[in-house]
Amino acid sequence: MRVHRRTEVTIETDRVLVIQRHSTRVWCRECGREVEALGLADASALTGITEHGMRHGGQAWKWHLSESQDGAPVICLESLLKSL
Repeated sequence: MRVHRRTEVTIETDRVLVIQRHSTRVWCRECGREVEALGLADASALTGITEHGMRHGGQAWKWHLSESQDGAPVICLESLLKSL
């Protein structure tokens, strides 16, 4: 009679992401508080997704879209990082 052994390996990793982009503080309706947010160009550089894709696909990635004080579209940094 053969005995089969099973070895299970669990690997835990932590990821550190340093963002050296310009962020701004905005009110995020979905978070219900003031958060750091990135403009679409900076978020695009971080994710590799085009600005057009961000405008039209943000809900698919569950990003929280808001507007800065000057009316420019921004993405809640916390929601963006959760999707990565």
